[in-house]
Amino acid sequence: MFLKIDDRHSKGIPLYVQIRETIRKKISDHEIAIGTRLPAETNLAESFGVSRMTVRQAINDLVSDGLLIRKHGTGTIVCSRKIIRDYTRLTGFHEDALSLGRTPTSRVLKFEIIHPPEIFRQKLMLKKTEKVFHALRLRCIDNNQIYAFHELYVPQSVCPWFGDVDLENDSLYNLYKEHELAIEWGRQTIEARSATEEQAQYLQIPVASPILWYERTSYTDNNIPVETGEGISPGDRFSINLILKR
Repeated sequence: MFLKIDDRHSKGIPLYVQIRETIRKKISDHEIAIGTRLPAETNLAESFGVSRMTVRQAINDLVSDGLLIRKHGTGTIVCSRKIIRDYTRLTGFHEDALSLGRTPTSRVLKFEIIHPPEIFRQKLMLKKTEKVFHALRLRCIDNNQIYAFHELYVPQSVCPWFGDVDLENDSLYNLYKEHELAIEWGRQTIEARSATEEQAQYLQIPVASPILWYERTSYTDNNIPVETGEGISPGDRFSINLILKR
């Protein structure tokens, strides 16, 4: 399962870091499938030619990152290939997945034209008589593993063509750009929450599991709100990347 560490790029890097990143890359490259049980730490240590404590430190880091999980009586299991969302830029799920060499898909659970709830009507700056396209989607990666559940509201007056889009395969941000509605900025809120019974059912996780809840409204360069909505993701399948300055 494992190759030797590449000495050409490892000078000065701690052994546990080299082992951790070797395993991480094999998970990302699909060489180790989700659900695979890793060899015992003693076997890994022998394979890498290091101490068991060095292997354990590498494994601990991957467990903390949500890529591995320890199960009593079973061993260490690959549980995900985490998506890293860079929130210093305004990007979509489809774009982020492709940038990491992953294959994004969506499953549309509902698509309709409705009067939006008041909170979303205000975010879209619509009159009470105006309607929106409303979509519920499961966002998936690779072999249809669920990474997120999204609820989306798009103004009918701003995007009259929206009823003809392929919500299961198209990148909406690309479609907005094609219709001269390029997204330039957004306002987003993120919270750590526990999954309700309904949310757990959507994400196929246990009730009360940790999730990331997020709400976003996206705008064109002249401040026209093009879409708004909210989503949830299992806490072990996303990392948030931020650049902080002072």
